[in-house]
Amino acid sequence: MKSSERHKYTLLQSELPQSEEDLCLPGPSSLVMEDCYAVNELPQGNERGNSIDDEKKSSLGDQAGPESTEYITGSIRDLDVGLTLAVGHVNDSALDPAACGRLRRKLDWHILPLLCAVYTVQFIDKNSLASSSILGIIEDNHLSTDQFNNLNSAFYLGYLIFEWPQNWALQRMPVGKWITFNLFVWCCFLGLHPICHNYGGLFTLRFLLGASEGCMTTGLMLVISMFYTRTEIGERIGWTYQFNGLAQIISGFISFAAFHASPTGHPNQWQWMMISLTIMTFIVFLLFVFFFPDNPTTAYFLSEEEKVIAVKRVQENQSGIETKRWKKYQFIEALKDIKTWLYFFWAAIALLQSGIGVQYSIVIKSFGFTTLQTTLLNIPSGAAQMIGIMMGCYALRRFPNSRAWIGIISFIPPAIACFMELFVPFSNRVAHLVGIYLINFSGSAGFIMILSWVTSTVSGHTKKMTTNAIFFVGYALGQLLCTQFWKQQYRPHNILPWSITLATYFIDMILILVIRQVLSSENKRRDELKAQAIASGASLAEFDDFAYVDTVDAKGNVIKARVEKAMLDLTDKENLAFRYVL
Repeated sequence: MKSSERHKYTLLQSELPQSEEDLCLPGPSSLVMEDCYAVNELPQGNERGNSIDDEKKSSLGDQAGPESTEYITGSIRDLDVGLTLAVGHVNDSALDPAACGRLRRKLDWHILPLLCAVYTVQFIDKNSLASSSILGIIEDNHLSTDQFNNLNSAFYLGYLIFEWPQNWALQRMPVGKWITFNLFVWCCFLGLHPICHNYGGLFTLRFLLGASEGCMTTGLMLVISMFYTRTEIGERIGWTYQFNGLAQIISGFISFAAFHASPTGHPNQWQWMMISLTIMTFIVFLLFVFFFPDNPTTAYFLSEEEKVIAVKRVQENQSGIETKRWKKYQFIEALKDIKTWLYFFWAAIALLQSGIGVQYSIVIKSFGFTTLQTTLLNIPSGAAQMIGIMMGCYALRRFPNSRAWIGIISFIPPAIACFMELFVPFSNRVAHLVGIYLINFSGSAGFIMILSWVTSTVSGHTKKMTTNAIFFVGYALGQLLCTQFWKQQYRPHNILPWSITLATYFIDMILILVIRQVLSSENKRRDELKAQAIASGASLAEFDDFAYVDTVDAKGNVIKARVEKAMLDLTDKENLAFRYVL
């Protein structure tokens, strides 16, 4: 940020408004935000935008004086898009639970169907290669086993390379419009699949398909965190991921229908499947064009009053709505934060389990089933996945601070399934098929718990986007490698692939425990700091969840307005009022 654009301020306890009259503010319609925030001007010295001084010690005793609370710098353009709505309403009465319930239901009706639709077509399209593997795509394109595996890796190579550009665009561009644009591009690349007749053409399209899908999960996580509270985020991510299970069911029926087309006709079986998926994806794209919002402040289906409630309702997340200014210090903080890399390694290891997601048709057929039977036998996998995710979401609702334990418990059934695949006699094809269903039953629930963890434990928009990007780089690396050990030489028993998959479940359980310990320890440290401040009689403003901004009314009068710290785009490290969900 240029020095001419930066204004430096400190919050002094002696300067805070002392009465309700001091806090009387005009409504948002008559409010004009200055290009600065907080209350009193600081001496020069802090060079970061919108941050706490780097040199400040964690102990309150290291501060300049008993009245000093914390340093915050920056310009209004660096702050949250929800600030202009929230600034005049901090001192409103508590939100009416009935109004919040009505708003939540309204959000569910307008947003969740679109999220569920895009997750459905994304999963079907992403796994179209697996579905097509028994419908002639391998023979028509003269693919070897290694080349077929490389096509899945090509998708995630594109996903990996474009992950950072996609996240950069998600911060700079309107989120809903950028997702919609990528949905259209992805639809085009999918639609070109039926004209391919060689490995090179398919590799290129799979690469571009992965590149265009690179913003989807990150963007949708971002949208959910804008509209829903921490507890609701886990449930909503779970509900949308349930439609991956529905996608498996739909994909099974589409495969079954495509099998009845002529294998030598034009289009043939696998081409008909790709055409059907392209039409489905295009319909979802049209729905996004007309109905998908960018954030609560611009949502067409919310009244002005509902927009205020929507912004205030999610302030408990302590992460704000959205900020369009990229901040270098938040980027660096994300790179230095240990939990960023724990999430990264967890994702990279967990997604090594996804090889079966690409190979499932080949694996099920190897148990001794016909091609027609195989097209239908993966349908129960989708149902099992939906039931498992539903149970995980219910557990999260009952025990909202138990993501770690729910995740660990969710990984136990698929670990048992791997033992079944390794040690049950191969002639017992029913037992092996049950093992496939067991993996789908609860493996996804564990992934959702971590996904909601990543969304809920990072604050500061640039930091959140950076952490999401690093998490999904790990995701892409795992997906990139997951099919490379499912080789022809290990079929049909696949001892090595199943052994690697089993090991990843145990490693991920250990990593979940480590992440929980890191977050729990930091929560305890912050509680202890607050207790020390209370005991010493020091200012507690650093631990408050609000701060003050200068505003100007229609007559040009400067008014001190109290706002939630979440609206100041502070990171979770800066905001000592922030507590990590477990």
